[in-house]
Amino acid sequence: MRSRSIRLSISIILILGIAIAALGFKDINIDIPGFPRVERDGTGPLGLKLGLDLRGGGHLVYQADTGTKFDVTFADDVAFNDLLTMLQDLRFGDDDAELEGLLVGPTGVNRYLIRTDIMASDDVRRTGLNAALAEEFGLISLFQDSIIEQPTMEQMQGVLDNITGRVNRFGTEEPIIQIFGEDRIIVQLPGASGSVTDILLADPDPDAPFPEVDIATALPRILAESGYEEFDIETRSDREFKIQSNNVDAEAQRRALTSIITEIGQVAAFEVTSGIDEAKALIGQTARLEFKERTCENAACTTFTDADVGNPPLSGDDLSRAEASANHVGIGWVVNLQFNGRGSDIFSELTRRISTTEAQSTKRIAIIMDDRELLAPVSRAWIRDGRTQISGNFNREEARTLAIQIESGRLPVPLRLIQESDVDALLGSESLKNSLIAGLVGLGLVLIFVVIYYRMAGVVAAFSLVFYAVIVLAVFKMIPITLELAHIGGFILSIGMAVDANILIFERMKEEVRIGRTLASSMEVGFSRAWPAIRDSNISTMITCLVLLWFGDRLGGGLVTGVAISLLIGVAVSMFTAVVVSRNLLQLMAWVGLGGRINLFTPENLQRTSLEATQAPALRGER
Repeated sequence: MRSRSIRLSISIILILGIAIAALGFKDINIDIPGFPRVERDGTGPLGLKLGLDLRGGGHLVYQADTGTKFDVTFADDVAFNDLLTMLQDLRFGDDDAELEGLLVGPTGVNRYLIRTDIMASDDVRRTGLNAALAEEFGLISLFQDSIIEQPTMEQMQGVLDNITGRVNRFGTEEPIIQIFGEDRIIVQLPGASGSVTDILLADPDPDAPFPEVDIATALPRILAESGYEEFDIETRSDREFKIQSNNVDAEAQRRALTSIITEIGQVAAFEVTSGIDEAKALIGQTARLEFKERTCENAACTTFTDADVGNPPLSGDDLSRAEASANHVGIGWVVNLQFNGRGSDIFSELTRRISTTEAQSTKRIAIIMDDRELLAPVSRAWIRDGRTQISGNFNREEARTLAIQIESGRLPVPLRLIQESDVDALLGSESLKNSLIAGLVGLGLVLIFVVIYYRMAGVVAAFSLVFYAVIVLAVFKMIPITLELAHIGGFILSIGMAVDANILIFERMKEEVRIGRTLASSMEVGFSRAWPAIRDSNISTMITCLVLLWFGDRLGGGLVTGVAISLLIGVAVSMFTAVVVSRNLLQLMAWVGLGGRINLFTPENLQRTSLEATQAPALRGER
């Protein structure tokens, strides 16, 4: 028995040490071969991830990308700036009508996507654009136009559901995602704020005139005029600069780059990264998911051709679900896919053809999102039932991200990002500070009460509560769970609730001591008789948490899901601390010589001789 208690004590110390280490290092990056990579870098105290109300974050506004679109491929080289200038100056008809709502973007080599406001099929601007472009830039090898109509409210709700599924798959991120107006979606994400702009100026041409300009004065002015806010410039060399600022949108970046080239000189590199980039990649824009049959032209498959599968082609509409799971037959994580009836038939025929030994060297299944390849696995078997597994030594985060992107399929309405900025904390650091003070005061009062009333048993309960708080915070950090003020309030409340199990045990112990049992015997009997009440109450709470998780997952209640997960973790850890940690510490105290000093473990003044302390207690039937 004592050897078991010693082993438990060592295990408890190890768990506590790991939890303290997890909280002690604000940034954690653990990459062990064969195991999922663990990377945590929360911005709150102890590296915890704070919500919008306490930390603020990133603010994105998406708009339904409606209008008339032209997909144009030129036979000869056409510079982007030349094309943009020509389209801005272009006029049609007697009224000199211009292209309203003009947006231009490159999509390939000499291939551009031109977007305008919605135009009728007989609009002179729509019918005359092809000829105008050919007259200015020569032969056009591809010219396609299409119209995307204004979305319905049902379609916008579908967009909202898909975006929520992407950025808050597990209900622990606590974003704010809502429809604004008729065709816009607002997304606010905790902690995803700030941008870093790396600028490298090109070496000046010695034969070309170089403008005399004071970069230290001109660069801050250019950034401010372009829309950069609260920025700080780090000069790495006379031609290399790093700017940290609030989030900057694409328009501000474009203005800054243009002004720097015009006033300072040519730019060799201009790269902007932000804390919200990962979220933007998950949300996507048009989010068109496609499955294509890839034919490789060399062994490394660096050159290939993709072909549609099925008619209409196999797409995200044919996918029922995608989820990440641990690889039960290998190392790492995998992505599981399930197609619907039509998708299963098409996928079965595809894998039948390309899973042969001869075909595996040249054939792959390309999974493409927004014309961007997610992955291209080789088919190793004929999949007849529409259920397949994609393996590739993924870590947990990689498999999770792929599953989210694939399962979300495609958005029912194409989107474009029209605004990107930071959002301030709704409550601010003062609320966080006051909450932490309230938590420490509450914890201190509970500790003082149990120590004064239950004496040495209260000391055990106090250690268990501290152990409980450290473990729960470490779990919050490692999952990670985004903590809002409601979560912190619930955690503070759970500290008081966690002591209930200890009080039940101590009261049972007191009853056994009162009838004459030894301390060790009273502990064992007290734990065994308090356990049913502790078990039933905690299991009831866990069932409530599972119900909240079920409803939150189906009704889109991110806050409900997050609080349910937090409460479930707290209940599970409190059971462990009461039944394992407290019990083990009490046993150790009984065995180190405190068993004869019974008054140290009960608030009642019991007079017990040393002989009585070692005698067997009376049977229950003799009371």
